Amino acid sequence: MITTSLHNHSTWSDGGADIAAMAIAAKAAGLKTFGISDHWVMLPGNCHFDIEWSIHPERLDSYFQECLEVKKQVETEHFTMRIGVEVDFFPENWRENMAHLANYPFDYTIGAIHNLDGFPVDSSPDPWLALEQDAINDIWRKYWRRLQALAETRAFTIIAHFDLPKKFGFRPTVDLDSEITAALQAVRNSGAQLELNTAGWSKPCAESYPSPSLLKRALSLGIPILITADAHAPKHVNRDFDKAARLLDSLA
Repeated sequence: MITTSLHNHSTWSDGGADIAAMAIAAKAAGLKTFGISDHWVMLPGNCHFDIEWSIHPERLDSYFQECLEVKKQVETEHFTMRIGVEVDFFPENWRENMAHLANYPFDYTIGAIHNLDGFPVDSSPDPWLALEQDAINDIWRKYWRRLQALAETRAFTIIAHFDLPKKFGFRPTVDLDSEITAALQAVRNSGAQLELNTAGWSKPCAESYPSPSLLKRALSLGIPILITADAHAPKHVNRDFDKAARLLDSLA
């Protein structure tokens, strides 16, 4: 039985319940360790901050303080709450970003890519529908290279939804094996955990992040795997954990 769930969101970003409700649901589900990891997006350059699905920079302190308050309320001898954040990676400002987050004693950071130079990878199928196949291939190529760069920083504890661009079913039609191999090797060398994110089974792609084939490659490289729910509602804090455990067993 999987008893740890670290990738979870609350109303501080794009979740549907407050931190306390998420933690209480985790305890009720029989989990032993629960982590909150709301989105943190610090855009490069002088972009105005208007991303509704992220903690606002001026409220990061309040987020952390609320996490501490809930932690005091819910922790017991048999239940631990950890405090994290899911960080969007941008090559232009990741050092500045992580330096800012270092002002808070987060237990862990999740590195993620949701945006590629202005292209929203997973917000809606509409941007993908507007692309020709060559452009889709280019997005995928850029994504793998960006993920490699993310891992090479060695700044993150966990690498999120490894093959996220497949969410709406738009796949590359060219061979990107060299890019994927480089990304996997960078993750291995970083020492970070790669999440087996169960949310993908509930998306149009109907497949875990990463796919079974990529997961098998990660395992063969000795990359540590962490099962996560990427929950945005209390009922999802351990969504499909048994299914994920069976998948891992089948690939061992």
